[in-house]
Amino acid sequence: MLHVGPAAADKGDDADLAVFVDRLAAAGSDRPTTLARRAIRKVIAGGYSPPGLRRLAESLAASVSELPPPPRRPSEDAGSVVSAMRSNGLVVLEDFDAAAVAAAVSSLLADGRRVVVTGSTVAELAEVRHSLPAEVLDRVVDQLPALTPGEIRELRTLLVMSTPARRSRGGQVLPDPAFLPDVHEVARLCTLAGRRAASASGAGLIPSLLGDLESERREAVTSVARCVDRSLSGMPRRDVGGWAWTLLSDLIYGRHRPVFDQMLEDTAQSVTALDRTRQAPAVQVGAPLQPGSADILRRYREYLESGGRSRPYFRSPLQRSVQPILRMLRVGGRIPETEQDIVRVIDHIEVGERLSRIDASCAETGIAAPRNEAELNALADGLVRVAAAARSVGALRHDVLFIAADSPLSVPDVDTAEQVARAILDYAEHGSSDEAHARLERMASELARHCPADAMSPEHRDAVAALRARDLAGYLRAVEALGGARREQQDEARQADLLRSLSDCAPRLATAWGTLGEHGPSALGLASFTPIDALLAEVPAADSADVVVVLGAPRLGVERLLLTAVAPRMIAAVAPGERPDGAPTLLSVLQRASALVIRGRAPAQNARVVPMLAAPASRMQAAPVGQAGA
Repeated sequence: MLHVGPAAADKGDDADLAVFVDRLAAAGSDRPTTLARRAIRKVIAGGYSPPGLRRLAESLAASVSELPPPPRRPSEDAGSVVSAMRSNGLVVLEDFDAAAVAAAVSSLLADGRRVVVTGSTVAELAEVRHSLPAEVLDRVVDQLPALTPGEIRELRTLLVMSTPARRSRGGQVLPDPAFLPDVHEVARLCTLAGRRAASASGAGLIPSLLGDLESERREAVTSVARCVDRSLSGMPRRDVGGWAWTLLSDLIYGRHRPVFDQMLEDTAQSVTALDRTRQAPAVQVGAPLQPGSADILRRYREYLESGGRSRPYFRSPLQRSVQPILRMLRVGGRIPETEQDIVRVIDHIEVGERLSRIDASCAETGIAAPRNEAELNALADGLVRVAAAARSVGALRHDVLFIAADSPLSVPDVDTAEQVARAILDYAEHGSSDEAHARLERMASELARHCPADAMSPEHRDAVAALRARDLAGYLRAVEALGGARREQQDEARQADLLRSLSDCAPRLATAWGTLGEHGPSALGLASFTPIDALLAEVPAADSADVVVVLGAPRLGVERLLLTAVAPRMIAAVAPGERPDGAPTLLSVLQRASALVIRGRAPAQNARVVPMLAAPASRMQAAPVGQAGA
């Protein structure tokens, strides 16, 4: 007698499941049972619990508990074997002859199930096999395919997901991703190609002129353009420093050059002198100095520097001539006497002379004269910037004028110089619109050459067309679609490899699945007919089958329940008139485990009956359904 306690249903303890396997195997002593027990215990020890075996243990444990059985769910009231197997792990087909069992197997195949049909004799297996409809015979094999369960699962997934577009990938040649033009470069070229061409009389001539130059000469012109752009960017703003731009234009045309050079020098020296003497004693002039006074003071400074002394008596002619000048001056509130005092007076006079010249130069050039030191500093800084801009613009005018022997381009004014400089820099950084067109065309031609025209995919053609049309959005869509096409091609190649491997061991099944993948992917099932002893001697790997159908269940011992390790679901078939002989059998244990019963005829009394619906074969009679053991 088989004893099953609640411990066998403990999902957290695989050791109890191993004990349950030992109890099942103890009912038999034949070699297949021993081999099956070893194989199943090894699988459990590896951390995997066969779901069919665990479901049987849980059902048996529930049957001996003191709790009432769980209420029947409406989904269990099934009208066919297929729908019953979707919600029940254990099913009994009572009063099912070979033809009815064959019809049930055929229904499971149509539902895409992997079915293992087993029995104690070859004759009963042959009887069911010969009763199968002709349309499913190509999915019948003598043993499960040699492919791993993972490969079978992958192959069925690929076949189910197969589409006409994916099947067409086999004859296509897709470009390597490394050969696809970079999307950022394509975006830049499309933007440049879409630019409106500039005026042909100005900067628009730059691309055509620079395109014909040697690289060294083009780089020299570009360097000058950078200087122009930098110097013009450093000019005062036109709204507050318009005088600087007017003066720059005059200098370009050669006007005010001597005056400008003198003013540039005077402002620079004046600013330097004021900075140098900022902490020096103040100088006061009592009355306007006579012409030549500055020269006399300079000679007197040289006299003192050479060792001469200021004497109260017997003064030198130079000392006598300088005394009237010194009496009109004060340095720090006193009459200058020392060499340092004389130097301070001379600096003061020279700054005054320079400021006078600056005022005159400003009047001549139309610039407002500085009224204080801050305005003087601003004027000096502006003149330095004008000088730098004038030099760079002059160099650009020269280079552009002689850029070619028959150059049609000139730089008559500052605005044109600014436009030409920016056009040169833009060309150096991006190239021209025409070059962008040509580059995109070369990209398209090169991409088109990567595969023959008759093997080119639609996505490949779209990418080539988008490059030629300068359509960035279209190119991005084509590149993304090529990624999908590449995955489809890989899937199609993988499917072909798996079908070839399947064809090596089951050619008819491979052909049938290949056809069903296109026209009936939901029916990708198989049926393997294997005797019980062979099946137990070599238990298939996990996930090799979905359903195991056991023939002659009343005649099989309890140890044959190890077959629940073959698949997650078990169907026990009972032939008409076949009943258990009283000893514990596979059928009696399933009845104890509350297996769902589908009766083919002569329903039991007081049983809950659900009529069979849509039997898959005409030989299968409408059958009531009831609870085993009811």
